[in-house]
Amino acid sequence: MLDTLAGATIAFIGGGKFCRDILSVMTDPLFRDRDFKILGVADLKEDAPGARLARERRIFTTTRQADILALDGLEFVVEVTADDDLPERLMREKPNGLTFIDRFTAALLFDSLQVEKKKIALANQMERRGEPPEALEEFLVFADSFKKIIESRHKYSRNIKKRLITSKRQLSQILNGSTAPTFVINKDHVITHWNKALERLSGKSARDMVGTRRQSEPFWGKKRMTMADIILDPPDEKTIRNLYGESLKKSRMIEGSYEAEEFFPSLLPGGRWCFFTAAPIKDPDGNITGAVETLWDRTDYKETEEEKERHYTDIAALYSIYTALDTSLDLDSRINAAAKNIMELLPAETACVFLRDDDGILRLKYAYGKCSKPGEEGFSPDLGIMKKTLSTGKVMIHGDLSGAWSDDIVPFVHLGIFSMAWIPITSKNNRKLGVIRVGSKTPDFFSDKRKNMLDLIGNRLGVAIENSRIYHQYIKSEEKYRSLFDNDPSHIFIMSRDSFAILDSNRRAEEFYGYSKDELAGMSFLDLGSKHKSDERDEEVLAGLEKAGENRPVVFSKKRHYKKNEEPVFVNIHVSRSKYQGEDALIAATTDVTEIVKNENDLIQAGKMSILGTMAAGLAHELNQPLNVIQICSDLLLKLLKKNGDPDRDQLETVAGDIGENVQRAAAIITHMRGFSRQSEGIRTPTDINRPIQDVFKLIGHKLKSNRIHVNLNLQPDLPLIMAEHNRLEQVFLNLVKNSMDAINEKEADMGPGDWEKTISINSFSVKDQVIVEVSDNGVGIPEKNIHKIYEPFFTTKNPDEGTGLGIGISDRIIRDYDGRMIVDSKPGEGTTFILTFPESSS
Repeated sequence: MLDTLAGATIAFIGGGKFCRDILSVMTDPLFRDRDFKILGVADLKEDAPGARLARERRIFTTTRQADILALDGLEFVVEVTADDDLPERLMREKPNGLTFIDRFTAALLFDSLQVEKKKIALANQMERRGEPPEALEEFLVFADSFKKIIESRHKYSRNIKKRLITSKRQLSQILNGSTAPTFVINKDHVITHWNKALERLSGKSARDMVGTRRQSEPFWGKKRMTMADIILDPPDEKTIRNLYGESLKKSRMIEGSYEAEEFFPSLLPGGRWCFFTAAPIKDPDGNITGAVETLWDRTDYKETEEEKERHYTDIAALYSIYTALDTSLDLDSRINAAAKNIMELLPAETACVFLRDDDGILRLKYAYGKCSKPGEEGFSPDLGIMKKTLSTGKVMIHGDLSGAWSDDIVPFVHLGIFSMAWIPITSKNNRKLGVIRVGSKTPDFFSDKRKNMLDLIGNRLGVAIENSRIYHQYIKSEEKYRSLFDNDPSHIFIMSRDSFAILDSNRRAEEFYGYSKDELAGMSFLDLGSKHKSDERDEEVLAGLEKAGENRPVVFSKKRHYKKNEEPVFVNIHVSRSKYQGEDALIAATTDVTEIVKNENDLIQAGKMSILGTMAAGLAHELNQPLNVIQICSDLLLKLLKKNGDPDRDQLETVAGDIGENVQRAAAIITHMRGFSRQSEGIRTPTDINRPIQDVFKLIGHKLKSNRIHVNLNLQPDLPLIMAEHNRLEQVFLNLVKNSMDAINEKEADMGPGDWEKTISINSFSVKDQVIVEVSDNGVGIPEKNIHKIYEPFFTTKNPDEGTGLGIGISDRIIRDYDGRMIVDSKPGEGTTFILTFPESSS
């Protein structure tokens, strides 16, 4: 190597410390006879150590590699950078006749120079000391042998390093080929990989990102710790909470990894919801050398969930507003309560109610948020819009005010309101009573989708106002007040704020519950929810009454009460703070919903009977098996009696034992089927969710076997209990398992048997205070257009004799009755997973 370079022209690409060390040796006076001609050094950084030394030695330096390759008379170019891709580029770009020396050969060159330098220095010392020529010759032979050993070891090391580079490139190709956006950082937090999928998601190319520490900028628009950075240098818990709030949690799949979900407004137009994970990269000794972070775009899923949640929010808002307006409080209190509910449940930044006075002029009566105070005189800028709302009797919506600058809109834009709705208030006979104006700071918050709900609010408020005006005609005296109180359609109780003892009740309450006024007086309101005074009281109602005592109205739905004759009924309860005889008190209004609950139970029962009907053949087979055994044993017994008249006692005991065992088996099947088919009452008790899952297979196990469907049960033992009912949960899981079976069979009908295993998997586990069950199959899947429809009653894609379309809707209702939620994740052609989440029981 040294002989080859002697007298040759040489240039370096890469001016780092390694370049400096080689230059310092090659320009040493000991190698003057070698006549190394160093023509230039190139490095992106002008102040690189090798470039500085070159300038000191009056050697040409540049920041452009092309300048080096263009040098006249250049024979050798030495690459000493850390860029693994540079050698291949230089080999393609170098002129013909120019010899390329890579960094591995450069390392050998450096070691050879050091050995040669030492050899020359020691040889000179031996000559000066007068060592014999034989000793000098032996030393030179030894030095040359040592140099050959170094060359051999360098060759071995070079092969290993090249294989490492090849492995690194293969890893890069795998990452680049992945559809999941991914980046990798090393232990110095420098990006080493930024794949194609992440380029598309972030809009940042790998060329711009690799080699930098800017991994956070495409997501947050500023420098901060990413999840991968947290793995390399874990901060304290407070810093993590400041960065990710409560969304960051440790992954259950990989030790030392994390996962979270965030909305990134800067990703793609409109922003994206991403679920992302990060895991450590370790060397063979277990030391962390880097971290990899992967993202999944969940925007479409989140939008579906938000649409579903908006639907339920609208229903809850209507229910709360209706309940607030249906109480027997004065009109101001009811409208104020309704306006507060509109503000809280929509939510909105402003809610104002304008009512027509007797002279026909609209005046502001109730206001919350960014509105004028009630009773203030002055012209409302949107008076024209309100008059048009009244004249048409239709809801008017300005979805996005950000670009609207008309005189009637400008004042609201200045207040930060960017979406508004005007709702006509009409009575039963379509009399125009006023307008509700609501506004939100979110553009397009009010849309055509919400028109029906807003219209219902206006109608209900109109009915409440009309009823109130009628009501106030009869409250001029105590007798009239008592008459209205007693004849209010609701069952009304006034109770102590501290002890919840009933102080007064109306006639409807006495008639409905069967108690006299004297019997109710002094009784605890909580006793109405217990069949016997010794029974445990409803802790949820107790906690709610305490909240109502803090001036927070509360509503309970479908609570069981008992009449005096112990007849159970279901009621909705609205409780709010009031005054009674000058003292603080609570007023509770109960509404009989027994018929509604009965109808819901009937619907659930109908769904249950529908399932049993579709499984009749399988259940008949399950019963036929023990009956066949009994028949065979009976025939054998008759033969034994006819054959010898006095059969062997052991034979008789065996036959009798088989008959008894199969009678018990048949009885167990019938008992379970009867228990499942009975109409449940929906009463929640602490329940082990694994038990109804296991009981499902007593009803459907044979049908799964006959369809050659394999079931994987992975049920975590000793799960926390949830508040639910075993029977209804069994119906939920039976619906889901049957749907999975149908989906698998439909896929088999489309694809044919093939060599794929038909599988249903059920996993149960707990996370924090939640109990989770996942029901998965590898069936035909659900088309994206149908995902939001599966909750609708009677929606089905099956034949009429295979299903009614009630199963998922009923299951979702049952789950929500138990404060749970159900989400679905499905890929057409691959399968479907239903994820059920329930809160742990506090009992």
